[in-house]
Amino acid sequence: MYLINDTYYRTKFFLTFVLIGIFFTSVGIIFIGQILGKQIEGIMLIHDFYIILALITGSIFIGLLYFANIEYQKKDAVLLAKISTLTALISVFIIEITGTIGYIEYRSPDVDSAKSKIKQIFPLAHSPMFETMEYAGLIGTMWTGLITYITWYFKEKIFINNVLKNALIVLTFLAIVYALFISFMGIVPTKIASVQG
Repeated sequence: MYLINDTYYRTKFFLTFVLIGIFFTSVGIIFIGQILGKQIEGIMLIHDFYIILALITGSIFIGLLYFANIEYQKKDAVLLAKISTLTALISVFIIEITGTIGYIEYRSPDVDSAKSKIKQIFPLAHSPMFETMEYAGLIGTMWTGLITYITWYFKEKIFINNVLKNALIVLTFLAIVYALFISFMGIVPTKIASVQG
């Protein structure tokens, strides 16, 4: 029993179904936010959803590199690898866009803004934590872009060439650790603001 499905078309169907599900989940979150009059909360839920999605696709990609049986399922393995990295890259762009929208709201000069509350209660949560997260987060786009480029350019060679395979595993693992660290830097200030709000 292999990790990947036996047929290429079944894999394509499954991936299409998952991508459609991701799209409708995103639209549903935005729609609920609009109905409840909580637009910024809806945007930040999208932000969180795509962070989790990027982490999951990164983990799937590592598992694929380790366990895929390239000899029998080359087309399936390459397709899954390409879709995983592309999904992660799109997720990172959506994370950047939604994070920027949230950051604009956060930066509001109002006395009751999240930034004002955080600076009153725990200044370190704003700087260096939140400030570092905002700028260090930009590296993720380039990092994910590099992994995606290598995967799409070398295709099946990423499974055959041990140097490429190990480099991608290390790069992806470090990207996941980096994403968790950056997320933590954003979670602490956000929780402080929400408790006080």
